[in-house]
Amino acid sequence: MSSAFKKYRMIRKNVLLLAQAIINVNGKITWQDYASDSPYPDQHSLTLNEIKGSSEKFERFRNEFAHQMYSNVINDEMQRLESER
Repeated sequence: MSSAFKKYRMIRKNVLLLAQAIINVNGKITWQDYASDSPYPDQHSLTLNEIKGSSEKFERFRNEFAHQMYSNVINDEMQRLESER
């Protein structure tokens, strides 16, 4: 069941909430990097602990995944996680 869409500011708490929501929905955080000259894109993944522990990885996650906050499924999961806290 979809709840009303909630807008989140990109503060650290909400970015970590987004990371947990993506893990809960998709099982992991992965993306492909098409910027290299390789014929196949580079595969990348992050864990929640890596995002929490490294400011560089936190920023990389935020830049790569901020748009997913606008997915209704992810947004609903973020709201569910937020209500549990």
